[in-house]
Amino acid sequence: MKRMLLSVGVVAFAAMATGCAGVGGHTQPAAVTPTAWIFMETTSGGILHENGVTPTKVGKACGTSIMGIVATGDTTVEAAMNSGGIKKAVYTEQYIKNIMGFFVEVCTIVKGN
Repeated sequence: MKRMLLSVGVVAFAAMATGCAGVGGHTQPAAVTPTAWIFMETTSGGILHENGVTPTKVGKACGTSIMGIVATGDTTVEAAMNSGGIKKAVYTEQYIKNIMGFFVEVCTIVKGN
């Protein structure tokens, strides 16, 4: 019995340590986002909308989640464009910070004119 409980504990710890904070695939603009269990800070999901156009403004819209229970904020591209006074998006990307799945911050960054 003791050996079985130890085996279950090792498998559970390995599953937690490999990722899955619950933020990938449910926010825009990135479809699949890498996750890490202890700490992760990454920028991903860059989408180029206008090739050859130099952006002059930057807008950012963020949302936070605490333990996956309470989530606040607006991470839409439209909110980021409004915060930067952008009429036409040139480039969008997503910034994600995850601390052990307890605190997750997701920001959509839009560069444009």
